[in-house]
Amino acid sequence: MFVKIYCILFLWEWSLTRRENMKKISANILDGKFEHLVDEDNLQITHLQIKKGDEIPSHKSDKSVVVVIYKGKVDFKGENGNQIIIPGDIITMDPNEIHALKALEDSDLMVIKVRI
Repeated sequence: MFVKIYCILFLWEWSLTRRENMKKISANILDGKFEHLVDEDNLQITHLQIKKGDEIPSHKSDKSVVVVIYKGKVDFKGENGNQIIIPGDIITMDPNEIHALKALEDSDLMVIKVRI
């Protein structure tokens, strides 16, 4: 719960400091790839597309992570077991949590990484 609240506050503060430079960032159609929409030292926002059947092997991040799925269905494997995630679900992780993904359908996700 702390990670969720901190990430929301961090993003809100980050947006306030950049109001004079506010810009719209749109995700593209990627055909099963990823793109970094924001890539800074303490904040990274990545649009991730995974094709049905594709897997992202076990890995970890040195930042707190929030994963928001907005299209498709993904088998998300974390240190506490597996979760099937669908649009409307959010996964939160502390730094260095090992996780992996497998797309059960063509899927689109936003991955937000924040250094606390």
